[in-house]
Amino acid sequence: MSQDLQIYQVSLDIAALEVDRLWQFLSEEERSRADRYKREYLKRNFVAARGNLRVILAQWLACEPQEIVFSYSDRGKPYIAKMPKPPYFNMSHSGDLAIYAVCSDREVGIDVEYINLNADVDSIANRYFLRSEQQVLQRLGDRAKHLANLAFYQAWTLKEAYGKATGQGIAHILDRIDVSPLLESPLGESLELDQWILKILAQEVDIGTNYTAALCISACAN
Repeated sequence: MSQDLQIYQVSLDIAALEVDRLWQFLSEEERSRADRYKREYLKRNFVAARGNLRVILAQWLACEPQEIVFSYSDRGKPYIAKMPKPPYFNMSHSGDLAIYAVCSDREVGIDVEYINLNADVDSIANRYFLRSEQQVLQRLGDRAKHLANLAFYQAWTLKEAYGKATGQGIAHILDRIDVSPLLESPLGESLELDQWILKILAQEVDIGTNYTAALCISACAN
């Protein structure tokens, strides 16, 4: 892992005054996207997530948040345009929580998911996960259903983080990368796959037991 890697988290449940402050940092395109949300709390969450992303990156770039210009890859991965040697970054939000990864010298992907205890994780895993991963969920489910539920979301965030770091997107890698070794490993362990390092985030974030998060970072500096 790069020593330059920094991970941030913010609450999206913010006061109207803070929403107004962050709104001033957004581009016209971001404001248009925010206005398309019909529910006020979803608009608030979007403004909070994108506004705080700009605040964090502005600290790295020594500029004003509104000066940052984003561009996107063919598959939607954002990057900073019109600035020399900008940092690599990624963000994810779920529920009222957002997390961010920023690194100066290598690609990163990050994901956070709210753990829905009522989700039919077995059906989803049987459809999209590898057999080795399904077997881990079955073993954990035999011990306690909540263990299988947690492992499912850990697997999903690992795959999502990998898809975001590599720029491939999760739809293209769900049944192509095997994260089963991490699902029964102690928290803090990492897994290297094709020059990418995967890790379930534990001590790096304070997200309680209702969420799980994962990181993927290139093993090689650019």
